[in-house]
Amino acid sequence: MKSFFSKKSLIYPVLFSVVAIHVFVLTKLIYFPYPELFIYPYLASHGLKPYAQILDQHFPGLLFLPVNFNNLGMNTPEIARIWSIVAVILIQVILFFVSSKILKSKTKALLVNILYLIWQPFFEGWILWIDSFLPLLLLPAFYFLHRGRAFTAGALMGLAICFKQTIIPLSFFALVYFFLQTRSFKKPFRFLGGLLIPVGAMVAYLIGIGVFFDFWYWTVVFNLTTYAQFGRGGGPSLAHFSRVFLVFGSAFLIIKKIKSQEAQVLLIFLIGTLLGLSTRFDFVHFQPALPFALIAFVFVLGQLRGFKLLGIAFFYSLILIWWLTIFYKGHLGDRVISFDSGTRKLAVKIKENTIPGEKIFIYGALPHLYQMSATLPPGDIFVFQFPWFLKVAQNRILEGIMKDRPKIIVSDRTVIIEGVKIIDFAADIDQYIGRNYQKFDNVGTTDILRRKN
Repeated sequence: MKSFFSKKSLIYPVLFSVVAIHVFVLTKLIYFPYPELFIYPYLASHGLKPYAQILDQHFPGLLFLPVNFNNLGMNTPEIARIWSIVAVILIQVILFFVSSKILKSKTKALLVNILYLIWQPFFEGWILWIDSFLPLLLLPAFYFLHRGRAFTAGALMGLAICFKQTIIPLSFFALVYFFLQTRSFKKPFRFLGGLLIPVGAMVAYLIGIGVFFDFWYWTVVFNLTTYAQFGRGGGPSLAHFSRVFLVFGSAFLIIKKIKSQEAQVLLIFLIGTLLGLSTRFDFVHFQPALPFALIAFVFVLGQLRGFKLLGIAFFYSLILIWWLTIFYKGHLGDRVISFDSGTRKLAVKIKENTIPGEKIFIYGALPHLYQMSATLPPGDIFVFQFPWFLKVAQNRILEGIMKDRPKIIVSDRTVIIEGVKIIDFAADIDQYIGRNYQKFDNVGTTDILRRKN
């Protein structure tokens, strides 16, 4: 009986409770699955080639590869929320296992899980994006890197690169780490061998379908030129930075323990994952780094004693309560962004005026309406209608409209992106639509147009 109530016997029930609370919290928050997760796999599954016809800057992952979100069944926001919840459950379980090995304490590992429950929703855990899935690969990669399992760590990082190119710097740091640890090329070569299997398979697939040079343009050339100039957005505000500083700034105190292997590997993953924020500072992009920041913080916390420990715990808790109070006041609810009643109504109206697979054009309105209405873009060319994309692709989009002469166009001319009106940055398309189409129905600010002749 005594052993049943021992500290160790309570660890797993408490872990189960933490995970259950986390799931409950996620079901009570507003939800935003990125439209890209629906429209890209849908178009790829209907024969459009990534990068040549679906114009985008991300690595393929489950967006463009033959096995993707669409044919895996994630095609409604309700199913996407299940994916979000399952991903968080798995991350919590993996996080506990990895933390207990690194911190050499299941109690400390449990504290990491509790902190993940606290901070994961706050850092836009109510959003589903590529970053939401990366800890599933990076946490095991971290564990195998720490254990010196170069090939396995490389294979996991290579798989993560297939999802997001921002993992490349992290992989480079890991490669250098293996060399400095061993002073030989044996483990670095093993690491590269593992990494190149998924990356090589991805490249072979892109070459096989004839889009490798398009892939190179959009993911490298475009990102370093047009997107770098027009699409990165502004830097973090003081409010954003202050919220990040407590969690991630405190994690970097681990530098004081840089001589330990655990601190070295944690720093590699902290810095490597945070470099992905060079494009945009949205909180969801902190999700890959968050588990490592929390492990690092608990690692540092475990080295403190007496008044230092109490002082840091008090200060940390005070700010945590303040921020979470503000967060939950603004994020509790059943709203699903981009899948509101107006969008659903619009999809129904499109279906009533088209047949499955018909070519229509969506101008300004939400692009995943193609997927929701089972239609396709004209000219078999699709791009998100952001200013930085249309600077390059507007003529191709217009040529596709003129070629297929869609019967229906769905138009929202009120859209403003990064302070620029769509009627200005897509002026050629707007003028063509105005000359050749007329309104016959609408939902809110979105008009449904029919070809005049």
